[in-house]
Amino acid sequence: MMRLLFPFSLALLLAASAASAAQPNGASRCRVDRSQYAALKHGMSYGHVRHLLGCSGRRISHLSIGRAERTTYSWRGRGTYGANLTLTFRDDRLTDKSQLGLSETE
Repeated sequence: MMRLLFPFSLALLLAASAASAAQPNGASRCRVDRSQYAALKHGMSYGHVRHLLGCSGRRISHLSIGRAERTTYSWRGRGTYGANLTLTFRDDRLTDKSQLGLSETE
């Protein structure tokens, strides 16, 4: 039984390690607030948004149809429990933004 558990445990540990390494730099510390949300304007590039927010978002969906690409990202927010920011980009341009529970700058 121990022979079966050791490889499984090792694989689980390596997978968890790889998942944490895949997080963008500072993603666990990066929190956005309402003033940052207000500064985001439709048509901004993902690179510009990333610069304004100070970190990369977590990609939650990606769709390619022909040459058109649509990607949605999420950021953790400052504010109520579960506060977050969700942005959708089409061909690298901001097309939709929404937030839940973001507070003003602390």
